[in-house]
Amino acid sequence: MNKAYCILPHDSIRQIFSIVFIIFLFFSAGYHITDPVMNKMGAVEQDTRISFKSISVTDKDTLWSIAKENYPEGYNGSLNDYIREIKRCNSLVSDCIYAGSSIVIPIL
Repeated sequence: MNKAYCILPHDSIRQIFSIVFIIFLFFSAGYHITDPVMNKMGAVEQDTRISFKSISVTDKDTLWSIAKENYPEGYNGSLNDYIREIKRCNSLVSDCIYAGSSIVIPIL
């Protein structure tokens, strides 16, 4: 006569797993929301305010020249990081910008 012994009923194991999983999700979501280490602008502090400035593109402008001319003093990333941020803010998929168009650039 073989008897099966179970420390916890099957439903209790499922409940414990569910509770542990919910607690994990709660803490991991809270970490991502409040993580002050780095944001997209490379700013270290969570209280750093980011503003935007509109630039009218001329025929001599490039993303590199615009980024170099407007590179924020408190920015913690490289010039290439700043160019990527400008592209992200303007939904650009290439480095092409056109004279007569306007783009926004992030400033601190």
